[in-house]
Amino acid sequence: MRKIVILCLTLCASVNLWAQGDYEPSKINSSDVRARIDGAFEWEPVKNLSFEAGLQLRLKDNLAAVDRFQTTLGVGYDVCKYFKVGADYILINSRDNGAGVWEKPRHRMNINLEGSVTFGELKLSLRERLQTTFRTDEVNRYEKPKNELVLRSRLMAAYRISGTMWTPYLLFELHNTLNAPKVVGNCLTEPFAYDNYVTRYRAGVGAKLRVTRNHRLDFYYYFDYNRSYDIDYKKSSGALKGYVEENQSRHTIGISYKFKL
Repeated sequence: MRKIVILCLTLCASVNLWAQGDYEPSKINSSDVRARIDGAFEWEPVKNLSFEAGLQLRLKDNLAAVDRFQTTLGVGYDVCKYFKVGADYILINSRDNGAGVWEKPRHRMNINLEGSVTFGELKLSLRERLQTTFRTDEVNRYEKPKNELVLRSRLMAAYRISGTMWTPYLLFELHNTLNAPKVVGNCLTEPFAYDNYVTRYRAGVGAKLRVTRNHRLDFYYYFDYNRSYDIDYKKSSGALKGYVEENQSRHTIGISYKFKL
């Protein structure tokens, strides 16, 4: 696990060579401890075709505040032994804890492609996920995308311990934004342009437990290194008002329950 985290930070340092144009952002670094609790129901009406519905609660600010509550509906199809495809819809309800209200919801769609190979009890898989998030509030497209497009690449190794119901696993994941706005000096006079960069490096370790034929549990820990850019322009003149690179280290613990019919 330590080697994966070191690799994650090394990649992070290399990608920091990327720059948005000629503007240098100020930087803010922080850390947080988070948690996730979720439950899901999976139904396979015919062979190789499955449907899933789930609910998830996320906590943030060192477990002191609610981050979001989201609902998921998904479908998956095993094309063959080594390849499967799927799609998900997620309704995201984020919590503004300062104002004590729920923010305007966001709608997310995922397209998933996953290939895998098995060597005895060891399974290696690579999942590519194209993720689009639709905002319901109004934003300046020079500051943040109205509909964010992200490519998530996850490499995972899982090992089923013979004679037990446990399957421990390791994973590493990159999130690459595809349509981030490029910072400009003035959003009223300069042309709009897209940029892209890695927004998240994730290393994770966990273990899945098959309690019975229908009941499954998943225990996991993620270390995330997140990077985002807060771009702010003056409404009156359009001049660049603020440009901040926000870096956050997140430690996330989670437990997931699934009932598989």
